[in-house]
Amino acid sequence: MADFWDSEEMISKFVKNSREEIQIKKVSKNNKSYVDIRTFWYDSKSDEYRPSQKGVAIPLEFVGELKSALDTIEY
Repeated sequence: MADFWDSEEMISKFVKNSREEIQIKKVSKNNKSYVDIRTFWYDSKSDEYRPSQKGVAIPLEFVGELKSALDTIEY
């Protein structure tokens, strides 16, 4: 998605299954910042991961609320 976002900074990524991974990035577009959490799929033809439509871009000002909500989950 490097051609969509004005800037991207990888925060974390982890394996979802043998063909997908979830990437968490701090991104910006038109001077607005977001945290993008997205599933990427492995493209064997190009030997790289490509972004899917499965994801969400959360405005940076709401990340505190997201973190609070996630902190309530017991695992």
